[in-house]
Amino acid sequence: MIKNLQDFLAGVFFLALGIGFGWVASRHPLGEAADMGPGYVPLLLGLLLGVLGLLMLFKALTFEALGGGRVRRWGAVPLLRLLGGLFCLALCSGPSQWPWVGAWFEGWPTLGLAAGVAGLVLAVVPGEPGGTRGRAWLWSIALAAVVCALWAGPLGLDVALWPTRAER
Repeated sequence: MIKNLQDFLAGVFFLALGIGFGWVASRHPLGEAADMGPGYVPLLLGLLLGVLGLLMLFKALTFEALGGGRVRRWGAVPLLRLLGGLFCLALCSGPSQWPWVGAWFEGWPTLGLAAGVAGLVLAVVPGEPGGTRGRAWLWSIALAAVVCALWAGPLGLDVALWPTRAER
């Protein structure tokens, strides 16, 4: 019997995320601890998320919460804002970064990582156009500049920072 619905749902969510991370990471070479492959860290994160989910499920099924741990608000709007921001970041980073659907969008222009990070921050940060939204613009520009400086400088990763034309 479920004694805390909120913890139970969070545990199921974390367990599903952990299984998903582990499944995707298993498609990449893992390597060894001394010579890690691209799937090593995502697999460890997936395992940690899965263990966290199992612990939360255990807590939800064992310990009773005040009020039964009911879910008062689902928060669908913040979740949709976050997913929209991540989708904007994925669109701006270019089709070569999408493992399964990138071939469908081959030839599309890339807006660059700077626009993607700025779009992510603007989509996630709530606020009114005159109030906190103005500060969100400043934060998005500052965060995009920091990400671009790290990307081009010490990290040297292969993602377009600025808009590029479609290659045909």
